[in-house]
Amino acid sequence: MKFTLFTCLIIFACAAQADRRIYSTDSIGNRQYDKPSYTITDNGRIYETDSIGNRRYDKQSYRIEGDKILPTDSIGNRQYGKPQFGVK
Repeated sequence: MKFTLFTCLIIFACAAQADRRIYSTDSIGNRQYDKPSYTITDNGRIYETDSIGNRRYDKQSYRIEGDKILPTDSIGNRQYGKPQFGVK
């Protein structure tokens, strides 16, 4: 029973670390809690998140394709009327 519980905890811990968070910081590296943070998922989607980590559905989301960052709507369709960004 303990082994099964331990295995489940390891799986959930690994799954929780799949997303990467990007935080706004000041010039000396302190995290800015009043500024938005972003979450990058494994499939290349970028979402704005609040301070707790909940996705902000009313804000712009993006998708990474190659060396371009493309704007998307809340379900992932590309928005052609908004500017795209390049990665160097």
